[in-house]
Amino acid sequence: MMSTLSQTIRDVVWARRGPGGWAGWLGLQPLSALFALGVELRDAGYRLGVLQSERAAIPVVSVGNLTVGGTGKTPLTLWLARRLTTKGYNVAILLRGYSGSAREATIVSRGQGLEAPVELVGDEAAMLAKCFAGTVLTARKRIGGVRLAQSLGCDLVLLDDGFQHRALARDFDLVVVSSRRGGMLPAGPMRERWGALRRADAVALAIRGEEEAAEPLPAGVAALGLPTFVVRFRPNSLVGSVGGLWQELPIAAISGARVTVVSGIAEPVSFYQTLRGWGANVQEIFEYPDHHRYTPDDWQRINRQTQAVDFVVTTEKDLIKLERFPFAKDKLVAVRIEPEVDDAAALVALIERRLAARVASWTQADKPTTNTSEAQTARSHVD
Repeated sequence: MMSTLSQTIRDVVWARRGPGGWAGWLGLQPLSALFALGVELRDAGYRLGVLQSERAAIPVVSVGNLTVGGTGKTPLTLWLARRLTTKGYNVAILLRGYSGSAREATIVSRGQGLEAPVELVGDEAAMLAKCFAGTVLTARKRIGGVRLAQSLGCDLVLLDDGFQHRALARDFDLVVVSSRRGGMLPAGPMRERWGALRRADAVALAIRGEEEAAEPLPAGVAALGLPTFVVRFRPNSLVGSVGGLWQELPIAAISGARVTVVSGIAEPVSFYQTLRGWGANVQEIFEYPDHHRYTPDDWQRINRQTQAVDFVVTTEKDLIKLERFPFAKDKLVAVRIEPEVDDAAALVALIERRLAARVASWTQADKPTTNTSEAQTARSHVD
């Protein structure tokens, strides 16, 4: 197990475990107060029209959350992209490209596989390029990515992790809410307070790992009456890399097998629970920070200590970075997690109605307009 400062904050401080956890939580309160103040000032800037949201020339749908990492945004974005593609939309998935070095809008895939190195576009974008038979792009300034999508013939953009990117106006905001809750960063995992959901159009309540039911929304948020959908994230299969191509395998293969786990994700506990739930005999865990870039030294350390196990099991986001190393044949596999959305047809129909309203507005005005303020559509404030 590899320990880092970020992991200690996540596992000890956010959970307030023991005297050290409480001391760390109390010590970070001033920084959390400053962070919260900055978020509130930014929100006020958009509500008052001091800061502007630019509206793109094609519809934009965002899948985001209120916390840092680990809620299932990316699998849900992929699920939604596939659903909307079957409805006839030419969908582009657009990410910031976190952990990648690209500064400009970049084509990751045009539906025929990965076109850019993971170091340039980031692990999540590269992973999506392996899984989605459509366009995948990255752009730090998302409006540039939307323009690139339009130039490629796309007529709809899905933002992965776009709820806080308010410089780009959206036609629909789906916000994923999980059991990961607490205070504002850095003393807790929250990027924004619950009141930010007044900007949302729908909520996805995520159930992960061994959780039996979704944790309910706070009473003030429930009072908004937002359409709410339960999403269960379940393991679907294993994925192996053969010559750079990903192939699915039955997940039952890990039942009773000796495995070593390698993870570089924000919320690994539910991942470990999933493996044990399938009867995997976990021998050792190599835990790295979220978006970790694996080095030859990392591989050598892992390889030395996994000679006697049947599988080295990781996540798809990690597989995209580990597949370049010469693991023994068929030894390195990733668990593929698929979302199951309660009343999925209703969610897709809700989004389609919003998109249809957007298209209808174009028939009334010759061209899209710049959104002067998000205050025009904001719901009543929730503390």
